[in-house]
Amino acid sequence: MLGPPHMSTEDFFVRRFGDLVALLRADPANDAAQDLALETCAALTAKTEVTLVAGVEVLGAEDPLSLKHRLLTRHVDMIHIRPGATAEELLQLARALAHDSTPVVSSEHIAVELVPVLISDAAYAGQGGGPAMAAAPVALEFTPTRDGRDRRREERRAVLPNVRYRGPERRRGDRRQSGERRVGLVKDLSTDLQRVHQRLERAVREGSWMTALQAAHSILRMLGMIPGEERRSQGIALRRALPRPALDGIVALAVREPAESARAAELLRWVGLDAADAMLAMVMETEGIGTRRILFEILGTMPEAMPLLIPFLKRGRPHEVRHAATILGALGRPEAIAPLKERLQDPDERVRAAVVHALAEFPMAEVSDSLRQALASSSPPMRVAAAEAIGRRKSGAFAMPLMNMIEGERDAEAFRAAVRSLGLLGVPDAVAGLVQIATAKRSLLSGKGYSAEQRVEAVRALAASDAPVARAALERLAREGDGPVKEAARQALMGGRRIVI
Repeated sequence: MLGPPHMSTEDFFVRRFGDLVALLRADPANDAAQDLALETCAALTAKTEVTLVAGVEVLGAEDPLSLKHRLLTRHVDMIHIRPGATAEELLQLARALAHDSTPVVSSEHIAVELVPVLISDAAYAGQGGGPAMAAAPVALEFTPTRDGRDRRREERRAVLPNVRYRGPERRRGDRRQSGERRVGLVKDLSTDLQRVHQRLERAVREGSWMTALQAAHSILRMLGMIPGEERRSQGIALRRALPRPALDGIVALAVREPAESARAAELLRWVGLDAADAMLAMVMETEGIGTRRILFEILGTMPEAMPLLIPFLKRGRPHEVRHAATILGALGRPEAIAPLKERLQDPDERVRAAVVHALAEFPMAEVSDSLRQALASSSPPMRVAAAEAIGRRKSGAFAMPLMNMIEGERDAEAFRAAVRSLGLLGVPDAVAGLVQIATAKRSLLSGKGYSAEQRVEAVRALAASDAPVARAALERLAREGDGPVKEAARQALMGGRRIVI
């Protein structure tokens, strides 16, 4: 049991918390006594609920530094402190009570009830209200409507002395450092930073990566409030507090806990190269993406990862090359185009396909030759990858190259990929090409044209197209097409929605 044996836990908490509020108000430089009182209060509320009640005000009977006086002064009626309240929450509450204008607000484990503002007798009589209106809050200030009649006329306005204008007034010196309020805020922030740093170091020692992530993220958010000359040193201290095992633990946590992925992503992007190295080590462990997609998304926004990715692209194992190409495509850095083009001749088909998809993320003017080469490749998977990449980018300039590929295509999967890409381009040439495919029946004598399945595939691509003339093309096919094409076009028109292909 904490506290004297003759005193209850709640009474002892009221005494020690009142000491903390008094120290923050009357002796703010006494850090040792403040820390001792705060640790005692945090220990008392770890498993016990405490309620602070302001009670009735008796003029002249309360010490100005007592907790009751501060509660009454700040118009606080009652405070409920639930078990598990952290030291940070208690310190925030104590600072607000010790200050004259800082808002006293609730937190996760602390609920604050303020004294309601009652209507005055004059306002009550003026409104002619009944008893139900007696407790209604009223505005404490009245601002009349400005209609222009309250402005002084020009002849009554004061005339400024004949002094030469010297520009807008500028503050001299740095009041952010010399102002009393700023100094107090910086001191409180330094205390909070030190406490959170201690929690971070303890979590790293114990391998508690969830706590380490929360503490490091809190410090990261505090850095923006630190004066400029100290911000860099605090940032260096945070990086030093996150060794490689801690980064590995946070990376694993981002993969394992989707709810923490956003917080982990913000921290890992800020850490930079060391975090990128830790993420790449986990990405390159397996061939698939799976649950590690979040790491690809984070690395795809970190240009500083480029020096780490190029070696994997040039000398890595096949799955490492694929992963590196995917991330480089997301980064979109121009210096990655040449190394990617070098891997277009890789013997592994999956590597070549990944490189084509990555090249399609760059400006088409710089990679169009590589995509045309991939469309004309003798490898069906290569042609499929090129067609899918072109459709994803919706590059209308590739409508004719896709049609040329379709005319001589013998692989069923490559044919479907090219037709679907035509539907995604959304340009008139692509729609005209799909109509041509849908109406060209295969001839037994010449061997030209397309099978019924292929022509129906073109109708489905039209139904999924964003082109303004796609519906008109479907209506034409519903009137003039043969059996399967006419039926597919009618179903697309009657459905009133795009067909997902």
